[in-house]
Amino acid sequence: MSFIPDTINETATGGFFKPAKGKPNKVRIISDSPVVGWVQWTTENRPERFQDLKDKPDVEYQEGTKPKRFIAMAVFNYETGTIQVWEMTQKTLIDQLNSISKDPDFGHPNNYDLKVNRTGEGLETSYTLIPISAELTPEVTEAMQNPGVDLFKLFLGEDPFA
Repeated sequence: MSFIPDTINETATGGFFKPAKGKPNKVRIISDSPVVGWVQWTTENRPERFQDLKDKPDVEYQEGTKPKRFIAMAVFNYETGTIQVWEMTQKTLIDQLNSISKDPDFGHPNNYDLKVNRTGEGLETSYTLIPISAELTPEVTEAMQNPGVDLFKLFLGEDPFA
């Protein structure tokens, strides 16, 4: 056993959700709606987000990159027990979530959990979303009532949890 616990880097709230590879990741979307925009990485390895291509900031971007569409929403991550921001840039994930949420058997993603599976590496990475019928836990209910996230701060380069 280590002197410093393994949980030292965990926070009660905050951070970005990135599905772990090779195991199911269970989350509940707690945002009423996502923010939608564009993201491109700068030469300083920082994401620059903007709502419309005509508003693209004039900064130096990584060579060979172009803006990617993204949606961002607040999620409750069951593994960490925290609220996180999930920024999706993968078209397959966005399309799957769109399809599930339009299905009358599922509807708005606040109504069910999502199991996110990630496989592969680099350009071979793929994702699947599986909706799971589940009752709201008290923790998720609390998170939905008080998410403490301002997703529009992403466009200002600020911490959405501040």
